[in-house]
Amino acid sequence: MIKLCHHSWATVRKKLIVTEILVLSAGRRVSLVRAFQEVARPRGIRVVTADLQPSLSSACSVSDKNIVLPHVLDEAYSSRLMEYCLLNNVKLIIPTIDTELSKLSLLRNDLLSQGCVAAVSDAGIINVCRDKRRTADFFEKFGIQSPKIYDPESLSYPILVKPYDGSLSAGISILKSPLEMTNSILHNPKNIFCEYIDPKYYDEYTCDTYFDNDGFLLCVVPRLRIEVRGGEVSKGRTERNNIVQFLFEKLARVEGARGCLTIQIMRHRIRGDLYLLEVNPRFGGGYPLTAKSGATYHEWLIREYLDGATLKRFDNWEDNLTMLRYDSEVFVTHA
Repeated sequence: MIKLCHHSWATVRKKLIVTEILVLSAGRRVSLVRAFQEVARPRGIRVVTADLQPSLSSACSVSDKNIVLPHVLDEAYSSRLMEYCLLNNVKLIIPTIDTELSKLSLLRNDLLSQGCVAAVSDAGIINVCRDKRRTADFFEKFGIQSPKIYDPESLSYPILVKPYDGSLSAGISILKSPLEMTNSILHNPKNIFCEYIDPKYYDEYTCDTYFDNDGFLLCVVPRLRIEVRGGEVSKGRTERNNIVQFLFEKLARVEGARGCLTIQIMRHRIRGDLYLLEVNPRFGGGYPLTAKSGATYHEWLIREYLDGATLKRFDNWEDNLTMLRYDSEVFVTHA
């Protein structure tokens, strides 16, 4: 029997531990998990999912392993996440919902100290994106047009009302005249009142962009939102148009931006002029269309942060590729 000194056993144990990629709040994101698995498994990397109730998550059911994490606002969340990553050789963390982003951006340096990369932008970028009032200022800084935000005392109808920190189209309403305004809407401290961009004349796009670790923009894939369900695209099409060059010119480098950022844009059908609405610094629900078109951001994250590769600008994605989503099922037998 071979006896190992403590140092030797620690070395062997480290080699035996499988490297993991952790997808947070996995929920229904089966396509995203499977995309990571396709790239990770040939490298001997395990894709792990976390959720409040993994047994009721379809994505957790198809991942290589799943774990329970507390709610992101729970006091124990940070320590539990850090502990799991340290003990299980997690090298890459993928956030999927807005409420995780601020927490992860604050933990990023601590995670890096134990060899784990959180694929998240810096806290300054997260804060700008989470507060739509600051997002408008961010766009202005880069010379980008966005819908006007009106003073509540000086409204010009029709207007779009939305929470400054909302997501998934929650809490959004369109008021066509002062008769539709109520005191509860007007005096809700979370509401902002925006110029209405009429979809009769403008198409809405979600642009999946990829920024490398130095904040350089490497790829832009506009996805036309043909049909939306519950705030998430159900039918979409990649479309190569003036949005691509516009974003490369305006956002060539954004300090602190990192990984996948989705940008919502309205584009005039005839003139092509653009209004940028908001930025979500994470994978969006329609990302599988971008990945299928050839812009495989999930693979680029692994190559950049796990393989140490230097990535180059990519523009060879498939134009006019349409995604038609449908409901499917995952069946799980519980003991």
